Amino acid sequence: MGSGPFAWVTGFVDEAAAEAAEQISLAVRLGLRGVDVRTVGGKNVLALSDDEARAYRDLAEAAGLTVQTVSSPVNKVPLTQANREEERRKLRRAIELAGLLGTRRIRIFSPSVGDQCDERDWPAVREWMAEQVAMARDADILLLHENDARFYGAFPEGSRRLLEEFGCAHFRAAFDFANTVLIGFRPMRDWFPWLLPHLDTLHIKDAVESEGRVVPAGEGDGQMEETFRWLLAQGWDGPLTLEPHLTVAGPFGGHTGPELFETAVRSLRSLLARVCAREG
Repeated sequence: MGSGPFAWVTGFVDEAAAEAAEQISLAVRLGLRGVDVRTVGGKNVLALSDDEARAYRDLAEAAGLTVQTVSSPVNKVPLTQANREEERRKLRRAIELAGLLGTRRIRIFSPSVGDQCDERDWPAVREWMAEQVAMARDADILLLHENDARFYGAFPEGSRRLLEEFGCAHFRAAFDFANTVLIGFRPMRDWFPWLLPHLDTLHIKDAVESEGRVVPAGEGDGQMEETFRWLLAQGWDGPLTLEPHLTVAGPFGGHTGPELFETAVRSLRSLLARVCAREG
């Protein structure tokens, strides 16, 4: 994606291509620095065999790409004891796959607590997440908590509590603009500046709240240009990860297609050019 600020751009390329070779080829053609592995050949990343994971890493490295994250669905479940055990098992597998794929980053969520962030849920959420952060610390990997849908950490107050409790070199934030817009929040009003010390990655998609619709970067209510200008002034220059969801936005993934994925890349480039020109 070029040089200068915000140059490290990766993507959920499974939204535009199903097979590993197609995903890698697309990422190279669009000038991405890396790929975020969520599904390959119709299989969720956690279902990949050791050999499949090694083969994917070999393809990426041969093309000069980094595997940025194991983009797991860990914790995308209701807050129950039975689910807690199963998500711990999934995280163990995600940690194994991170080693095979050559990354320290694993994208996770926090469990679902309904349509609000209730104080009564905090003790159970805290116990659940503390266990996983300890696993990450023992394995020396980084859990990236994404604010998605209506899970506990989708709400600014829930995410803030999690990050202030557990924020460290093994637990940081992947902030998604569209996800917060779709439940009625805004980045600069509800998330920044408190999120900044915990921010590792920005997930790039925008949304129009009144229509419940995901749109390319800078075309919705996500305050993306304003937020990028503010982040640039603060000296933040972390990874940007395209997750466009321009055709389908489902509970465990999305679809964009190659042409719209290229549209998403162009929109991000245009947005960044405006931000950097204004600051320059």
